[in-house]
Amino acid sequence: MAQLNITLNQEEILQLLSKDHDQAFRELLRKSLNSILMAESTAQLKAEPYERSEERTDSRNGTRERDLKTRIGKITLTVPRHRNIPFKTLVFDNYSRSEAALIASMAEMVVSGVATRKVSNIMETLCGTTFSKSSVSEVCKDLIEKVNEFKDRPLTG
Repeated sequence: MAQLNITLNQEEILQLLSKDHDQAFRELLRKSLNSILMAESTAQLKAEPYERSEERTDSRNGTRERDLKTRIGKITLTVPRHRNIPFKTLVFDNYSRSEAALIASMAEMVVSGVATRKVSNIMETLCGTTFSKSSVSEVCKDLIEKVNEFKDRPLTG
């Protein structure tokens, strides 16, 4: 298991907390998730950055920026890249741009009878992130597929 080292500048955090609590929490979450991503990269490569090792499985190939919509707003993560082996993380699914809790809450609103446009407006008001009505519809389509799978499952006694 990799060890995480998260460095927080006390003055910076106090300054953020004195102005905008949401921004402070976004910054704390961003730093924490970036540390987790780097630790996962180190664990997958079996070597620290710039470390020469016989166990090393691949080389680092820079980073890329990726936006993630969360309950406290949109944060930009720095995702590591590997030269030959694709980087896999537990922080988010491949091609997912939103936190699972947001997706679940949107699906629950639709199940409760809220219109897709209203769901989009509610999410923008609550989280400060926008979801198009088509993305809300996509969430519903996935939900309908899962319900149909559940309905069509074999019943065994």
